[in-house]
Amino acid sequence: MKRKINIITLIAATAIMATSCVKSYDSLFEDSAADRIQLGLKYYEDALLDGQTWIMEYFPSEELKYGGWIYVLRFDENHNVRAWFEGETFIEDQSYLETPYAVEYSTGPMLKFVNYNSFLHYFAMPGYEHGYQGLEGEYEFSFMEITSTPEILLYGIKTDKTIKLSLLPGSYSPEEYVEAVRESQRMVRTNSLKFMVNGKEYGTLTRESYFDESSFDSYMKSKVWTLSYTYKQQVTDPTGAPEYDDEGNPIYEDVEVHDKLSFIHYPDNTMKLYEPYTFKGELEEYANQTMQTLEWKLGEAPLADHFVCKDSFLEIKFVQ
Repeated sequence: MKRKINIITLIAATAIMATSCVKSYDSLFEDSAADRIQLGLKYYEDALLDGQTWIMEYFPSEELKYGGWIYVLRFDENHNVRAWFEGETFIEDQSYLETPYAVEYSTGPMLKFVNYNSFLHYFAMPGYEHGYQGLEGEYEFSFMEITSTPEILLYGIKTDKTIKLSLLPGSYSPEEYVEAVRESQRMVRTNSLKFMVNGKEYGTLTRESYFDESSFDSYMKSKVWTLSYTYKQQVTDPTGAPEYDDEGNPIYEDVEVHDKLSFIHYPDNTMKLYEPYTFKGELEEYANQTMQTLEWKLGEAPLADHFVCKDSFLEIKFVQ
């Protein structure tokens, strides 16, 4: 009987010890996870404060319907952010607005602009002019990474787009930078250009509106261009098989392209797509050619001003 009691006591003691150990390990793991989260949040917040003043390149709308927009953001240790916005000319009669920000853990480490700010929340808030969905923007962003440049990459969950923060160059104040961005857009005084490759005309580049900084609608439409051209595509039968003529030569048809291109502008007279555009068909017998950055070049006379593609080995120009 005594032996049986000892065995029962031993089993009970082992169970108590095991339960105690599980609780101890659980507590240790929870504390470690919480510590890791706090360290991660501090890492991103310190980066914001170390850089202090950042240029934010923001494309609202998953479909890139409204062009790209420049903000300048300055973070401080009191968890306030001061925002300058290139679109201030059609929103507020002041150069910057200040609002609280937070670096918090939600689905991951996130940057949140806490209180309403007519600059930072412009694309996110519904309203009479922009409908119940607003302009499909957002004011909460997931941190992705900090590069060695340094750049801070954020992710917009709603738009499924990357937002880049880069350091404001020391040669600019925030006010000077956003004004230089606007001036870069004022330089382009045409809505229709010819699309040229190596001196050969391929199509057109057009937009609906001139740059007008007093109106969101005109300002936005001036950032979105339509690239129109035609390329040859081999004809296929209903099963998808390529067709040939009686002599065995491929049969081609002309296909018209009218693609919307949504640009963001910089102070150096350049504008850039969110990601490279791949031309359909061939350019000068080269397939899969791309472009992303265009620079506005001044000619000897205003009608000689034109865009030059900065990232193609082909001579791609858009001329008047």
